[in-house]
Amino acid sequence: MEYSKSFFGKTIIDSSDSEEIMADEKIELEYYETHNLAEKNERKYGIEVLKRDIKHNKFNIESKIVNNISNEENTISRLLEILMINKVTPVSVDDVISDISVLD
Repeated sequence: MEYSKSFFGKTIIDSSDSEEIMADEKIELEYYETHNLAEKNERKYGIEVLKRDIKHNKFNIESKIVNNISNEENTISRLLEILMINKVTPVSVDDVISDISVLD
């Protein structure tokens, strides 16, 4: 299947958010809305969470895509807003989505 994605927002996790992060470190999180271009799919909208960090001079990128969550773009926008406000990382996206009741 063919998908497109559009940027929703960005946030940063730093030492003020977690004791595990050193003062000079930061983690960038980007949130995207995905769209299934196949018209027959009932749940054509999804999300992607992208995490970038630098530790010990090594650049690390981690990503999680969850497609076909809802047919309502507003539902996906609310979900992305919740994920971004709470600084949800790719590792915990599945658990958070399963716990949120705003989904169809």
